Amino acid sequence: MTKQFTTILDPDVVRDPHPVLTELRSSAPVVWDAQVETWLVTRHQDVKSVLADPRFSRDRRLTKFYTPPEPGTWAAHHDEYTMNVADDAQHRRWRKQLSAGFTPRAVRRMEEQVRAVVSQFASPLIGRSGTVDLVESFTNPIPNTVISRITGIPPYPGEEDRFRQLGQDVIRQFFPMADAENKRRGEQAMEELAEWIGKLADERRQEPRDDLLSDLILGNQGEDAMSNSEIIMQIVVLVAAGSETTTLGGTHTIRLLLEHPDQLARLRADPSLTRNAVREMLRFDFGGAGSMPLIAMEDLEIGGVTIRQGDMVMGSVASANRDETVFDAPDQFDITRDTREILTFGSGTHYCLGANLALQELDCMLEGALEFLPEGARLVDDELEWESIGLMRRPVNLPVDFG
Repeated sequence: MTKQFTTILDPDVVRDPHPVLTELRSSAPVVWDAQVETWLVTRHQDVKSVLADPRFSRDRRLTKFYTPPEPGTWAAHHDEYTMNVADDAQHRRWRKQLSAGFTPRAVRRMEEQVRAVVSQFASPLIGRSGTVDLVESFTNPIPNTVISRITGIPPYPGEEDRFRQLGQDVIRQFFPMADAENKRRGEQAMEELAEWIGKLADERRQEPRDDLLSDLILGNQGEDAMSNSEIIMQIVVLVAAGSETTTLGGTHTIRLLLEHPDQLARLRADPSLTRNAVREMLRFDFGGAGSMPLIAMEDLEIGGVTIRQGDMVMGSVASANRDETVFDAPDQFDITRDTREILTFGSGTHYCLGANLALQELDCMLEGALEFLPEGARLVDDELEWESIGLMRRPVNLPVDFG
């Protein structure tokens, strides 16, 4: 192997997991990580199977590194009332109720809101000169503003930055192997955000509006109706996921295109490639070596390796998305490739409910970026800063020289 595998927490693997993942797919596609106490699965076929297999539980309370939140807190409620930790019937119940907020009418309404927000932040960048941090001025504020308008949650008067930080802090605690400080920040942010959303939910019951929060409340009928706490927690998760992950997606998309000027030129010549350029970013460089851990609920076999009941398993989506048996020349960034087999949004019944919204938002962000990025724009590499959170490595800024 190019580098002897020890653990996905190795700083070199966090920095760039693909050399090790490429070797593992060939020599040890299902490998035990003793430091994390998990099986790492790297081949596309196996990862796809694991993500869709009902014999695995997504309940993070079953993992070996789970630390229970303070009883009675919203952080504790999260582990009782959200889809990302639920299995089987409970997951189907919540997904059915939440789908009411993603009807064709709701999606059309979302597109109008997304385009309006992107224009709000893209317009001031047209004609700019010098070095501009596109995280601060573009990719960071847009997702939170979008999810706020879609859900019907206006930012605190005069405190938009605080609202954005709450959403991003909440999601940090769920990054695989996040440290104690990020978990603490996440739980504190969840308390503040949940209390506020609860008050707004009470208002929507009295005066519904044309937004996702009202849709969930009004459509919450029948024997599968969600409790108030369940509704609040689902919205908290939507706000958090709609903030951090879309910011990362927009940042990586622009970064990769600037690092591959031939692909940027191809996109400028054929804007119809926008959606595929976004999907290629999600395939090529999104996420770390591991993923959210799953728990085997019975003895089973993956790739010829026996997994025992109670074992923790991570399907490496980053590895699956560069599997050479599925994608030709997988280490090349190519916005024209067939991206139908990417696993970034999951597989099976747990496929991401907000995938279409995320893609729509990233499409609009890229279209907006193409309007303000001058032909000679370049990434200022020596000013680009990164931070690591557990298995994730994310750019803190995106300095671009507009000329």
